[in-house]
Amino acid sequence: VTFFDIGNTLASVVVAPSGDRIQRLTVFPDVPAVLAALTDRGVRLGIISDRGMIPAERVDQALEEAGILGFFESALIIYGKKDSSHIFEFAATQAGAPDPARWLLFVGENPAERAQALQADFLVAPHPRFALPVLERQAPLR
Repeated sequence: VTFFDIGNTLASVVVAPSGDRIQRLTVFPDVPAVLAALTDRGVRLGIISDRGMIPAERVDQALEEAGILGFFESALIIYGKKDSSHIFEFAATQAGAPDPARWLLFVGENPAERAQALQADFLVAPHPRFALPVLERQAPLR
């Protein structure tokens, strides 16, 4: 199971000045192909991202309008702060952990968030294009 952060990992996000909605979400060019390749290999996809004051429905709507919401399992879309390992532990439970045969990966650009994921026994990658190599154990990253 691979979880992604949204902002600066999957997409560029512009939040409205009011802070309660996404003004623009622009998916990075290589992301759809990466998500498709992972899905084709049977990897379940989720999101772990801090939505701030934006209602979850609005974030989901922005992902839908950007054309990528369909890649993710709704039960694996988890919004919240990533300032401790707790959200990653919750995500692992949602994904069916503990299961020694199941790899959990968090993809996010922020090294502090990746450190929290490591605390919860996730593999980590700083960019979506590294997800598959990490899952295939070709490139261990921190």
